[in-house]
Amino acid sequence: MSVMIKEVSSFRDVVKMIDDTITSLKQQLAENLKKLEDARVRAEQVKKLRETFKNLLGDEVLVSGREIDLKDAKILINPDPLTELKVIEEAIEKINTTILTLQNLKKSLEPWTTVEVPSRITVVVREGIPVAIMLKL
Repeated sequence: MSVMIKEVSSFRDVVKMIDDTITSLKQQLAENLKKLEDARVRAEQVKKLRETFKNLLGDEVLVSGREIDLKDAKILINPDPLTELKVIEEAIEKINTTILTLQNLKKSLEPWTTVEVPSRITVVVREGIPVAIMLKL
């Protein structure tokens, strides 16, 4: 889990920080969507090949890699295209969820951008999302 504590001088800076993160996530999303499309093509090819083998041999042919569970992560050695597709889809879903959360937070913070603050604002950011904004008067 990535946690950062940042200090900014205004709520406009907080909104800008959110905008910058959204922009970065959208770039990541675009890159990952290309990877997803490639993975979908490979997964579809594997599905068809497996069906063909099943029809010809009368039995399923499973050719997949190895998975090592590390509690908080997995090592996928030579994953099959279906597994790769699932992992990429999960990553894209997480990026989309984060973008939506940030957009909602930005919308909630926009009325605050006109507030002049006498001191610095401390922002606690967890996984790219501001989770606490501390304003000391």
